[in-house]
Amino acid sequence: MKEVGYEQIATVLETWDAARFGSKDFDNEFGMVALERLFELQPRAKKVFGYDQGEEVGKSHANVHASAFAGLFDSIFQMLGPDLEFIQDILRQVGRRHKSMGVSPSFFPYMGQAVIHAVEKYLGKPLTAEQRAAWEEVYDSISNEIVKNILQ
Repeated sequence: MKEVGYEQIATVLETWDAARFGSKDFDNEFGMVALERLFELQPRAKKVFGYDQGEEVGKSHANVHASAFAGLFDSIFQMLGPDLEFIQDILRQVGRRHKSMGVSPSFFPYMGQAVIHAVEKYLGKPLTAEQRAAWEEVYDSISNEIVKNILQ
């Protein structure tokens, strides 16, 4: 996994906490906001969630995934730092799980945009250029590790 600088990690954690603690129901809502944006940016991603089997099935699968979304990011962010071995193991597992679900590596750039969109929604304002660059660098590092494991 590509190392990310302390300043970038600190910026991401600061904005994540500000977004998270600005909402009473963040854990339940954040993931769905990000997924809805993902579906706008890349409608083919809906198939992974079963929308091709009907709207009700898709929403049910998306809700299950969305409810775990904030927790996954919390866990990953807590592990960012100089000891990358542990986080690499976690991301390897996440990659294998995404592979078994049929997630295309091509969806990850769209998901990055969707996550940033959701963070901005909960901050109530756009990220600064510095914050956006930090989010993109951290997300790219994380998603590249996941994608590497999808492709194995």
